[in-house]
Amino acid sequence: MLLYKYTSLAAARQILTSERIGFSRPTFFNDPFDKPVAMPDPTEDPISGMFANLRAQIKSQIWVQETGILSLTRSATNALMWAHYADGHRGAVLEINADTAGFMDEKRNMIPAQFGSVIYSRGRPIGPYFSTFTEGIVVGATHHFVLSHYEKWQRLFLTKPLEWAYEEEVRVAKCLNGLDSAGSSSDESGNCTIIEIHERPLHCFEFPKSAIGRVYVGARADETTVAELVAKCPHIPMHRAVLRETSFDIDFEPLP
Repeated sequence: MLLYKYTSLAAARQILTSERIGFSRPTFFNDPFDKPVAMPDPTEDPISGMFANLRAQIKSQIWVQETGILSLTRSATNALMWAHYADGHRGAVLEINADTAGFMDEKRNMIPAQFGSVIYSRGRPIGPYFSTFTEGIVVGATHHFVLSHYEKWQRLFLTKPLEWAYEEEVRVAKCLNGLDSAGSSSDESGNCTIIEIHERPLHCFEFPKSAIGRVYVGARADETTVAELVAKCPHIPMHRAVLRETSFDIDFEPLP
């Protein structure tokens, strides 16, 4: 499965040279609607309902703190994505083989890429679950994918407002429980280095360099910075985005 990561040139260089890519907690997403909200268990008793609401709030906070999300997309030629997430066409897009990167591994990802397609909706999904939970999980400490909880994962992590549909987003979710607050560490989710970016922690998980197929640099990307990137990563085919004159489409030309 080939997926794409839009980013700045500086971030692209960091990802390619360190062979690590960052997973963010939902609390740092730019859309405040985009965070897990656990639904309370249905009850007719007001007292029981109060405690059910409290438990749901606690679960939501745990999911926020103990889950890291990697946002990818299905296309490298989305003009809005280039404008919004690739530094106004000055950045880059990384082509990632999700299988080679380990993002389809059901043992190391709470939500693997093949189950990570985002659902775009006008309203929040509410009401009782239609699925049956056949395997128990530990809230905030489940590192592997549990198929019987997939409907829950969709509601918590994979549903966004309809306005974001242009992103065609695919997510990979990892459990962060057990990882140290700083430096490098390892757990069931993989090898991770935690760094500070804009005063927030970013959990950077290791992946093999063979997972990167191509790199596409933007039509406005700085020539000198691009040349430095090519020199740093000679093993990766690189292309420059070219804007068509007769349409709003984007083409790519190989860099020399």
